[in-house]
Amino acid sequence: MGGTLLVAFESPTQAVLCGAAVQDRIWDWNQSVPEWDRIEVRVGANVGEVRLDKGDVFGEPVNIASRVLGLAGPGEVVFAESIWLSMNRNEVDADDGGLVTLKGVPEPIRIYRVRPAQDAMVRPYGGHALARAGRLRTPDPSQLTGAEIRGHLRAAAESAWGHISEAFPLLATQARAVALGATGAVVLLVALLLAPNAVDRALSRQDLTAAQREVQAMRAGPKRTYFEGRLLEAHKDWDGASHDYESAVRGGERRGFDRLLELARGGSCEARVAAARALGRLGDQDAIAILRRMADDDTRSSPQDGILTQVLGCQSRTAARDALDQIRGIE
Repeated sequence: MGGTLLVAFESPTQAVLCGAAVQDRIWDWNQSVPEWDRIEVRVGANVGEVRLDKGDVFGEPVNIASRVLGLAGPGEVVFAESIWLSMNRNEVDADDGGLVTLKGVPEPIRIYRVRPAQDAMVRPYGGHALARAGRLRTPDPSQLTGAEIRGHLRAAAESAWGHISEAFPLLATQARAVALGATGAVVLLVALLLAPNAVDRALSRQDLTAAQREVQAMRAGPKRTYFEGRLLEAHKDWDGASHDYESAVRGGERRGFDRLLELARGGSCEARVAAARALGRLGDQDAIAILRRMADDDTRSSPQDGILTQVLGCQSRTAARDALDQIRGIE
């Protein structure tokens, strides 16, 4: 599920405690690394009947869990009222988050947030749930990268599924589960918010090696293609970056379109030309305004442009006009 791990538990209480333990463990890590290597995780949980098939989980409870996950902020553990009604409330302190309307859910549901510890100097959830895991190895920040962390978490999820299928063979068709999104649930969805932030931060400090390592750790898909474009842009490969952004947009990654608009507005001449051509191929009418401005008065050049461009002039006006013709032809 992209940057999300999905884990099933037999007990709603154990699922919520696991979410709190994960947040406390992540907090430990974040105290020992620079800001750009920190991890943010969200947890969302729900309980209900689901279907397990070939290591994946299906059913309305999973869909609701993902919606609940969307209500959680970084570091939070949020769960649906169905869990609150079936768990051991002596084990977990939680605050009533009120009734919320979720997309695709016909009736409002009540949500709860696990109450964090009041002392800001200790682990966010007090470390009580984490203590149940026993003595854990202390990670060495100098030896463990963000990409490796995600690999360890994925391996943990796969291991969890293996133990579940062995211990509860009847779950192969139906199971009572809670779903945890971006961290938490008796189907447990653990969603990492690390990858995009890690790439952006690496690029902001011009650490292209670290950025490339993070991108290579991503699953193939439009999000990875978008960040591959960011890497090519950092290397001033404007044509390659624009093609990647275009591919990412066609796959549903809207950030690629936003990046093309940014290049069209303020990039070098070569960047503006490449972006205009990609915007024309996409045929999105939201690009018309910026393309019109380019076509009317874009004669800019800069010292960063190549010698040929400085001698012959920038061709961005022509590229913008051609792109507008393409968009009008699509209309």
